Amino acid sequence: MKTLEVQSLNKFFGRKQALFDVSFDIEPGTILGLIGPNGAGKSTIMKSIVGLTDYNSGSIKIDGKELTKNKRSSLENVGSMIESPAPYLNLTGRQNLKLFNDGSTTAEEMQEIMDETQITEFADRKAKKYSLGMKQRLGIAISLLNHPKLLILDEPMNGLDPQSTHDLRDLLVKLSKRGISILISSHLLDELSRIADYYVVINHGKVIKKSDAKSFLSDGLKNIRIEVSDMDKAMNILSSEGLSPVIYDKKIEISDNDEGTALSQVIELLSQSEVQILDVTRHQEDLEESLLKILSEDNSKEAK
Repeated sequence: MKTLEVQSLNKFFGRKQALFDVSFDIEPGTILGLIGPNGAGKSTIMKSIVGLTDYNSGSIKIDGKELTKNKRSSLENVGSMIESPAPYLNLTGRQNLKLFNDGSTTAEEMQEIMDETQITEFADRKAKKYSLGMKQRLGIAISLLNHPKLLILDEPMNGLDPQSTHDLRDLLVKLSKRGISILISSHLLDELSRIADYYVVINHGKVIKKSDAKSFLSDGLKNIRIEVSDMDKAMNILSSEGLSPVIYDKKIEISDNDEGTALSQVIELLSQSEVQILDVTRHQEDLEESLLKILSEDNSKEAK
């Protein structure tokens, strides 16, 4: 059984449509990265899933139970932190945790959550004295109460220092290995690429790509970059062979999506022409580059 199933979700704000037939699902114990530009609809999707905003049509099932306006029991299995944490500022972190505990989390489990999210050292200070990073960690700790099967986290790394970001990344991976499913959005794509199992790309309220992480990145352009002793001569030789070389950062760049065939050909051609190869590197688009390419292609379609 899938932890989350979103089917044909549509949402209007007045006459303006914000979501268009959004569909995706999450398997138990996996991390799904919801990515796209600001205003694409990511937060609206998350708010719809946790019941913070109504949707006009479609369906949401959590652990097999459908979520409706009058039936919210499925949310018992969900922990969330959307947009920004909102603890009670006049209460301490520990008091906030006790307040949000529905009674199913024991004192020992609560301490474990505090330790895992690294809030123990400031848990007895009032939340109004917390930095943004401290509030983020408290918000994540609150989301882990009551044994959720699904975590929904909107920009959880916002305000965290590099060490805290690293620790949170490790925590999320550990939670997924326990069987908890995680839906996460983040503008820190490099960090997201280290933990996500799947991606859903949102643009203009529509799902424009769904892919597992490996396929998403392997679809990206692969290039070889070559530093040579004679740039002009090398460019002429490679161009005459139809390889379409370009100059990038004082190196020659050539597409090599053919399992190294282009590299072998380049080395042979340049060697025969007595052009010395000083350095060779391979480059593949990362998550950010792949996303920007997908968005650019989709925006071009929208403009037509």
